[in-house]
Amino acid sequence: MEIKEILSRIGYVRNKANLSAREVSLRMGMSPQYVAQLESGRIVLTVEKLFQILEICDFPIERFFSTNIADYDVDNQLKNLIESLPTDKKKNIIEFIKK
Repeated sequence: MEIKEILSRIGYVRNKANLSAREVSLRMGMSPQYVAQLESGRIVLTVEKLFQILEICDFPIERFFSTNIADYDVDNQLKNLIESLPTDKKKNIIEFIKK
């Protein structure tokens, strides 16, 4: 994943938490413009700051780095359902999808 995608996802996370960039910045103890500057790429993101933002927004790190951040819950639910099936049912699903 490239840095542009990570910065874009930070905005997604903030919006899902209904928080402004200013609010997240202040909760981090940073200047009011910090997150806006971070999202625009004017400030270098550290892993520590990323984790802090995810914690403030109550956003799971697994979801942040998932292939499809928007469909994470649906994908996870489907994955769990499929994993709970017996092998023959899994094979039936595979054959159905291939058609």
